[in-house]
Amino acid sequence: MFSSRWTIEILAALYIAGDRRFNELRTLLRGISSRTLSDKLTTCQQHGLVSRVVEEGPPIRVTYRLTTHGRTCGRLLGPLVAYMKVQKELVESE
Repeated sequence: MFSSRWTIEILAALYIAGDRRFNELRTLLRGISSRTLSDKLTTCQQHGLVSRVVEEGPPIRVTYRLTTHGRTCGRLLGPLVAYMKVQKELVESE
């Protein structure tokens, strides 16, 4: 589950940015395809890390939020994602 770069980044993004809609997450996670984001969100839901909240009414809005377990993971993964981004920038600048 946590071996996927995108899963880690999704959890960290939801932890840092809070509840988000699908396209908001796509914007935050530059480079992720719609298909990958959809698959990873479904996997996170199945593992009890993310909940999908549907708000009725025109228009129907779907928001993704971390569960209690997901917030714990997000708190732990946030620094890892920050480290990964710094390392990537260092490698690219060399």
